Amino acid sequence: MYSLVRTISGFFFILIIFLFLKNDVHANRVYPCPYDTGSGIKTINLPTFQKDTTGRVKLLQKIIAALKFTKNARAREQQRVITIIRTVMADSMVATAEDIKKLNAELSLQQNQHFDSLRALINNIIANQAKDSLLPPDETPVVPPAPVPETDVASLISKIIPILQQKEKQERNSEAQQQQLVAVRALYGRTPGKIDTLRLSDTLGTTYTITLGHKANVIGIHPYWMTDKYLQYNFTALSAINFYGYTTEKDIKARDIPPAPLNMFNLAAAAGNSRMFTYYENDPTHIDALLKDEDAQFRCIDSLLPLLQQYQADGINIWFSQLSAKRRDAFSRFVTLLSNYFQHNSQQQYSIAVTLPSNDEQSAYDLRTLDPLTDHFLIDFTKASGTRACALSPMKGDARRAIEPVMSRFLNLQIAPSKFILLLSYYGTQWKKSPTGKDIFTRYVPFSEIKNKYPGDTSVIYDEDAVAAYIEEKDANGEVTSEIWFDDENTLDVKYDYVLNNGLGGVAIWPLGADDGYGELWDELAYKFISIDTTFIDTIQLGPPVIVSESWWTRMVKKVSHEMLTLKLLFTDPCRLEAEKDRDDTFFAYVTLFFFICALLIGFFYAYNVRMVGPEWPWRKIVLRILIAWILVTAFFGIVTLFLNRDVPFGITHTSGTAATAKCVTIPMLDLLLIFTIGLLLGMLIMRILIRPLLSKNDKP
Repeated sequence: MYSLVRTISGFFFILIIFLFLKNDVHANRVYPCPYDTGSGIKTINLPTFQKDTTGRVKLLQKIIAALKFTKNARAREQQRVITIIRTVMADSMVATAEDIKKLNAELSLQQNQHFDSLRALINNIIANQAKDSLLPPDETPVVPPAPVPETDVASLISKIIPILQQKEKQERNSEAQQQQLVAVRALYGRTPGKIDTLRLSDTLGTTYTITLGHKANVIGIHPYWMTDKYLQYNFTALSAINFYGYTTEKDIKARDIPPAPLNMFNLAAAAGNSRMFTYYENDPTHIDALLKDEDAQFRCIDSLLPLLQQYQADGINIWFSQLSAKRRDAFSRFVTLLSNYFQHNSQQQYSIAVTLPSNDEQSAYDLRTLDPLTDHFLIDFTKASGTRACALSPMKGDARRAIEPVMSRFLNLQIAPSKFILLLSYYGTQWKKSPTGKDIFTRYVPFSEIKNKYPGDTSVIYDEDAVAAYIEEKDANGEVTSEIWFDDENTLDVKYDYVLNNGLGGVAIWPLGADDGYGELWDELAYKFISIDTTFIDTIQLGPPVIVSESWWTRMVKKVSHEMLTLKLLFTDPCRLEAEKDRDDTFFAYVTLFFFICALLIGFFYAYNVRMVGPEWPWRKIVLRILIAWILVTAFFGIVTLFLNRDVPFGITHTSGTAATAKCVTIPMLDLLLIFTIGLLLGMLIMRILIRPLLSKNDKP
């Protein structure tokens, strides 16, 4: 009866809750989202569910709540964008519908989807509006522009939000970069091998050393025409310095190397860099003359080894810029001769690198043959080509020149990725724009010249596919006459990440000194490739240990436990006691003295009672047995004391000879007592069986 009443009561209780409490989730009902900003009302339809789908409904509720939060966040972001647009454009003039459409069209282009590009476009709109506002005095003002359609505004906002988010990400990365550079710069000039201590607790610490390493190879190429600009280099950011160069061209004396490498190599050696020379040839006729004449190759190789030895260099980089396919095998033989010559005629192991064009159309280089002969391949992305203005080292695009497709071809040759080094340029390229669509390359522009001519407030446009920056030069009519394409710290950041993420050997910079006077490229290089390596050495005491006062009983327990362990070792492995150089052996001496005094007292007690009472003393046998046992225990501890004493010549732990030559040769006391017991028993048997029968009754005691 009670269970029936309880069931009915529970049913009515659930029914009351269902009827009178509000619930936001109902099947087949529609609720508009209050955060939708479009022109139409968006709805969310929930599917019909049965009584056993409560868990699914709760899941849908969570999903709807998450969507509302996302829409709310996007609404706030849209409001922020609208505020920016009004601040930039609407304070002094009203943006027309045509302006918004133009901005939408420009932002649809990939190269304009960058914060600086957005800023430039808005500035251009403001400039054009300012021109239109300068009306002649006799001209009447125009009719106010029509309102901008909401769809155009929504489209504009959808394009601007990712650009602003990209800008925020760049600012966060810039902050992380500054923190990393501060930590790296704090280690510049650090004494090699300096040991630091890290506190672990009040009395314990660990010693460690810090060194600066590299995540990948960073080779800086210094051409001879840069003269003394190496004085401004950050050698710590480099893993190797390469002097360009050495050549056998007749108009340049082969052995007349300027003195710059010696001073530069000294600075590089102090920073721990490897030193290399570049042997270059730019004239196809000189390359053919060298490769078709084996005697000329031997003369060339003979001149290279003394050069490396004179300047204490570590290797050579071969850079033939125009190698023809007919000299493919001859070039492989030349590198083979060079490798064999270095191996057999020098005690030092010299490295060999070969610079390859990014697009080897003629297949002039046999990489599978060169692979075992060389340490690295430098992939050259420093040469301008084509009839369209573009970057020297685009990430994507032309399969002959872009980094990703070019490196994909090289990696498919089944050569280790760590052997490939990207040769990137600090030069920009200037292109003259032509109405026919065929641009004309005019010259290489150093990074420092670009920064001088076009300061920071100049509009720099970024091509997101190529990962490159360019600047448009315009005439008085606003027509683009030329473009300058280059790499800055933002584009190099992506290319350095590509090197690290794909396990490539590193990067080579051509040429060092092209950014003279500006440090952002050095900062980016240091941030991406310098690593801080910490090596922990040992754990040490920072100060005297804290003495904790212990009770008398605790000290006694520890002492007895230690001496019991000594007894155990004495009976099992006495040689282990030799390792305890500071062992205190007086404990058992005091124990022996105690038992000896007690034995004397028991003996005096026994003798006194026997003398005074006589044989009739009832405790005589018991006291005698106690005395004998006590004497045996005293003798045992006495033997232990003698064995543990280092000054006793026959002691088990006696220090014979020096500490270096002393050798523990002993037996456990348990074995010794066993031998003694066996000897005693044998003596008793011999006495009982052999000697006693020979004695007459009168001789028997």
